[in-house]
Amino acid sequence: MRKLIILLPFVLLLFINCSKREDELSNELFVGTWNWKSTTFYEPPSTETPASTGIVRKMQLLENYHYSITENDVVKSEGNYSIQNGTTNTDHTEQKYLVFSNNGELIIVSVDASKLILKTDGYDGATYEYQK
Repeated sequence: MRKLIILLPFVLLLFINCSKREDELSNELFVGTWNWKSTTFYEPPSTETPASTGIVRKMQLLENYHYSITENDVVKSEGNYSIQNGTTNTDHTEQKYLVFSNNGELIIVSVDASKLILKTDGYDGATYEYQK
């Protein structure tokens, strides 16, 4: 009985830590339809927008971890997505990634209720800005 009392706090701590980890990688802030606002390329430096390209791109992220990306109302990519921790190729820091089953992965720079910023994991990559 004494061993059980000693082990109980450790078991509870394990459950608490696991639940925090799951909350950390929750898709709650990501769910919705995101409208593409701009892409900034690093090399060569340039910026594309819907006005400069004539492309209306939307990324829909569903609660069940399904996604679709459309351009001018035509589906360009769809599948499942996940939110994962990973180490960057450039500065070897741990970051959160938005991983698409059929469209690669992007680093999550920031996300809130109305704005999502993603970037590629490379020195010659790009940053993508979306708004709800």
